Amino acid sequence: MDAHDLLKRYAAGERNFNTVDLSGITLPRANLSGISLKKAILFEATLSNAQFIEADLTGAVLRQADLSGACLSGSRLAGTDCFEANFTQADLSGSNLWRAKFRKAELSRADLTGAHLHEANFTQATLTGANLSRIDCSQANFTDAILSEAKLNRAVGRNASFIRATMRAADLECADFTTANLVEVDLDRANLEAVNFTAANLRQANLEGANLTGTNLQRANLIQAKLMLAGMRGVRLDWAELIVANLTEADLSWASLQGTNLSGAVLHGAILTDVDLSSAILRGANLEDAKVKPLHLGQPNVSWLILPQSVAHESHLPGW
Repeated sequence: MDAHDLLKRYAAGERNFNTVDLSGITLPRANLSGISLKKAILFEATLSNAQFIEADLTGAVLRQADLSGACLSGSRLAGTDCFEANFTQADLSGSNLWRAKFRKAELSRADLTGAHLHEANFTQATLTGANLSRIDCSQANFTDAILSEAKLNRAVGRNASFIRATMRAADLECADFTTANLVEVDLDRANLEAVNFTAANLRQANLEGANLTGTNLQRANLIQAKLMLAGMRGVRLDWAELIVANLTEADLSWASLQGTNLSGAVLHGAILTDVDLSSAILRGANLEDAKVKPLHLGQPNVSWLILPQSVAHESHLPGW
């Protein structure tokens, strides 16, 4: 079937084009809203700026297709193969991308607001500046993806994988990433205010200069994480692991670190105003030049702890 035949049949009212082979078809700016292309083959198709509003592309093959600027709002792409497809500035808001495969796809500045991405695969995809607000990407895979300056505010990413993802200056405010895997993620200067990272794995993550105000990191793994200059006022780090983490000049005012493991952590010049360190592990931690008054230590493990002398004396710690 060629482009002329498809458009003629669509204009006549036909909507069912399931399983058709449209490889290499050229349909830029075509209006195919409401069309059904379930399991259709659209390999290397040119569909830029086309209208696919509420279309059904379930299980379709869109490998290396060009859908830049296309409108697919409310469409169904569950299980669709979009390997290396181009969705630059495409509108996928409210669409169903359950288990869709977007490996190495280009989605820069695309709009995926409110989309369902549960178990979708975005490995090595580029989503620079994309709008992913209020998406559900639970159990989705964003390993090695690029999401710099992307919007993920109020997104749900429980058990999702963002291993080595680049998310510099991204906005994740009020998102839920409970038990997500973010090993070696780059969140430099990201807005993480009020994000739920409960039991998330952020080992060796880069959070330098990030805004973590009011963020929940209880039981999170932040071993060897970089948190220099991070804004962490009111953060909840109870029972989190920050072994050898770097919190140089981070602002932890009013933070809760009950039972937190800060062994070997560097808090040089950090602000620890009214911080609760009850039962925290501080073996070998460096708080030199830190602003730590008042300090609520409770009964911490402080072996080899480096504290400003004035604070150590006032805290009545053994060895000072």
